Amino acid sequence: MPKKKKDKIQNGDDGSLGDLFELPKGGLPISPAKDYFSVGEFLDILNEHLKSEKVSVAGEVTEFRAHDKWVSFSLKDKEDKSILKCFLSIWTYRSAGVLLEDGMEVKVSGYPRIYKLAGTFSFNVETIEPLGEGSLKKAYLLLLKMLEKEGLFARKRALPRFIKNIGVISSKDGVVIHDFRKNLKPLGFQIKFFNSRVEGADAVPGIIGGIKWLNKNMPDLDVMVIMRGGGSLESMQAFNNEQVCREIFSSKIPVLCGIGHEVDVPIACLVADAYVSTPTATAYTINESWDDLVSGLPMFERRIITQFGFYLKEFSSKLPYLWKNIYGRFGDNLAGLKKEASGISGRIFSAFRRVFVQFGIMSDRITKDAIRIIGDRLTHYISQIQKFEKIIAVADPERNLRLGYSIVFDGSGRVIKNAKDVKKGEVIKTKLGKGEIESEVKSITN
Repeated sequence: MPKKKKDKIQNGDDGSLGDLFELPKGGLPISPAKDYFSVGEFLDILNEHLKSEKVSVAGEVTEFRAHDKWVSFSLKDKEDKSILKCFLSIWTYRSAGVLLEDGMEVKVSGYPRIYKLAGTFSFNVETIEPLGEGSLKKAYLLLLKMLEKEGLFARKRALPRFIKNIGVISSKDGVVIHDFRKNLKPLGFQIKFFNSRVEGADAVPGIIGGIKWLNKNMPDLDVMVIMRGGGSLESMQAFNNEQVCREIFSSKIPVLCGIGHEVDVPIACLVADAYVSTPTATAYTINESWDDLVSGLPMFERRIITQFGFYLKEFSSKLPYLWKNIYGRFGDNLAGLKKEASGISGRIFSAFRRVFVQFGIMSDRITKDAIRIIGDRLTHYISQIQKFEKIIAVADPERNLRLGYSIVFDGSGRVIKNAKDVKKGEVIKTKLGKGEIESEVKSITN
């Protein structure tokens, strides 16, 4: 069925005003008590319907003025020199993220309005978008200069070593996220993805929303990555937006930008803690955070083994000396042997810890494997010591004394093993299980 036309506002017989605005069926809401409008009523009705007619208008900025609460400028048509007065609040201007100056070509979106007290027609601006390479470049340079003066490019937080938890803001469409994942090494990365438009009208609120969401809900992320592929200066407007740049600067999570560009580096990249020119390079940068471990681990492994071997060699070299003297002073030497073994093992573990502290990490798997290997070797040596201890305990002369045997020494303290080794009248000493006896030799029987 054909769509039924709505009634229109009429101004005279030609219906010119009606060509612009449609009203609900029945016309204007005229009061039953009168057949006319007051000026204020008429302008209110017009403004109400003008407000519903959101449009976009392009022109050259002239007479730009920024006040405490309002921003005003005129859009001039280059062909017929016609002028459209434009107004917006200072907060709307700031949220637009584009700095203006006279001579720039822009497209503004909003709605027309009649100012009742002056009866003037103007345009209430809601969004601003630079048009043309010249205007885009001007807006870029204006924002660059302002943020640089404020110091937003000076702060650079170092990306953490051994990045594991990654937040990504990008579009799920296209190859960017796939290239990023493909170029990450298999190091157990955990990725939290926030889907956002990266071009067009929805890109700015999407990127800002992603930064806020990750900071609020994923505060333990090691790094936040903002990515998109290459493009022209015009397609990069979301990343040359003041509000996006300030949101990046306010992020508590370090920000890494991987945004492709032809000539001018997007201002968002300059505000970020680090940036690279492509999403693929972003993956490489994250991989590099593990380079110290991947390349340095074999060297530190060799150092640990060498240090361990040194202490084992030192320990082994002392065993013959300790064994040689064990029968003379077996009790003291055995205690010394145990103490030496304990001290060496302590020094081994101390060296082991120093190596890892110097390296700056304590990997659970590496630590457990190394401790297990070293522990097995130490257990072997301690088992050997315990074996020697049992042998010595069985061969302990004092044990035999306690069983009723005795040991006889000559005057010089040497053990007498043969009767021929003593002379008649010589004083000898007999050691018993408890106490000693001195006696004089009266006779000798061979």
